[in-house]
Amino acid sequence: MKTSAHPFDDIRNLANTVPGHNDETAQSVLQRLESHGKNLFPLGHMGASIAWLAGWQGRDIPQINKPLVAVFIGSHGVAQTVQGGDPVERTQSRLQELSTGKAAVRGLAAAQGAGFKVYNMGTEQPAHDMSVQASLSEHECAAALAFGMEVVAEGADLMVLGSAGLGSATAAAGIVRSLYGGEAKYWAGGDDEHAALRVAAVTKAASLHRDILGDPLQVLRCFGGRDIAGLVGALLAARHQKIPVLLDGFVVCAAAAIVHEMNPDGLAHCQAAHMSVEPAHGALLDRIEKTPLFELGIGIGDGSGATIALGALKAAVSGYKELTRDAEE
Repeated sequence: MKTSAHPFDDIRNLANTVPGHNDETAQSVLQRLESHGKNLFPLGHMGASIAWLAGWQGRDIPQINKPLVAVFIGSHGVAQTVQGGDPVERTQSRLQELSTGKAAVRGLAAAQGAGFKVYNMGTEQPAHDMSVQASLSEHECAAALAFGMEVVAEGADLMVLGSAGLGSATAAAGIVRSLYGGEAKYWAGGDDEHAALRVAAVTKAASLHRDILGDPLQVLRCFGGRDIAGLVGALLAARHQKIPVLLDGFVVCAAAAIVHEMNPDGLAHCQAAHMSVEPAHGALLDRIEKTPLFELGIGIGDGSGATIALGALKAAVSGYKELTRDAEE
């Protein structure tokens, strides 16, 4: 990313100058599946995912040799308002769990032969409480966006994006309410013990930042925090490198919504891996025009559901390769 006096202009330019999908390759995959399947749809709906993958890789026979599960974690000042306690201490405890403790997503990634990396987006420095002031300055937001873009340096051929930040769900609810309107309860509600405080925080933040609602990047700055900004950067960089992405839960999809609002075609390289049980995740998927591959009953957005979907996609690719083996020989 270039550095200019107005870094958000650079981000907008990245969002609006994205490379396209190889439609011819994708269509070829679909035609092969139709001819080999004898109208029995041997890979079902996964056939469309294989075609999507082939189109972004530019390969008649797509492959997944170096997948990466990337989990972004940060802390939000609003977490203290909603959940109490020290957000730094609690976020760093989550960071420890993900890095060396008991985290299912690590085992899931290992089972798929995927790299696993946690992106620490300033856990020791919480974003400001969005209900009191903007979460980040423009400079801080641009720096987090740029840091998130570094995910492509891992050289992955497919990425899973997850989120494990403290207060991130509240921030994400603030983002999507600002982008799409509606009552705060619709986006931030739930039946957990913190629901009422979460709704109150989103309502207060929405009133405080009501003058910036027409600009997705200002919405990101005022509500999002470093972890969600990092996810937006990762999504933009992946698109420019033509790396397919599997989106996980509500927070990741809120980051995707920022990209979608800058450019409705900006998420063509992404698939929604699953619909979680997080409140309003299904409604958000509708807004960003994504149909989830699976409904797994998972209520955490740390990449677990998308990593399970990665396994299904890898298996489908192997099935497709076997179906078309005669074309390779």
